[in-house]
Amino acid sequence: MDKPFILSTKTLPSLLRERIVQNGLAYMEYNAIRILPVHFELPTPADYVIFSSQNATKAVLNKAHNLLDTQVLCVGKQSEKLLLEKNIKPLKTAQNMSVLIDFIQKLDKNDRFLHFCGNRRLPVLANKMKDWKCNFREVVVYQTELTNTKIEAAPDAILFFSPSGVESHQNQNDITNAHCFCIGNTTATAFKQTPKSIQAVKNASMEQVVAKAIHYFKLSQHA
Repeated sequence: MDKPFILSTKTLPSLLRERIVQNGLAYMEYNAIRILPVHFELPTPADYVIFSSQNATKAVLNKAHNLLDTQVLCVGKQSEKLLLEKNIKPLKTAQNMSVLIDFIQKLDKNDRFLHFCGNRRLPVLANKMKDWKCNFREVVVYQTELTNTKIEAAPDAILFFSPSGVESHQNQNDITNAHCFCIGNTTATAFKQTPKSIQAVKNASMEQVVAKAIHYFKLSQHA
């Protein structure tokens, strides 16, 4: 019997790749999206700075580290890790944007909010801040480009790490015979095709996505 075959739509760290192979699974990876830097100016300090992605966090930390005089809110453990490496402790780390919006709703709406994001960010946060009449700005710090790559192999499972990754992969590939594992609920709702199953992790991290896929196939082997 052939090994179950996992395809990742993002290049994984070597330790995660090794973990997949060591658990008796075949593995392939490619980057479904490209992250391109864009020029941006750092605005005057805000009361709250919001990072909704790891890529936005990287872009801002590469330009300036002076976030110690503001409260930082972020989505995902990867963003939190990058901030902590610069001795910046987030006031709130949420597993997804919906949870973060619930937290922001309890804050003083007269404060100044600054959102660092990519060009393909979903409008849900901006719409809420507009409804609440908050002092809110968005600064685009990176651009996401779809690679639209055709994959000839037929994976049993596909790992997805962003809605853009789902869109890019679906543009060129049939996913109806695959089980899909997603980094969060927002990514899990981005599908136009209907795969065999869609599973999202609760804690948004690459490690959790890989662990969930491995666990699924281990259960399948013993079923």
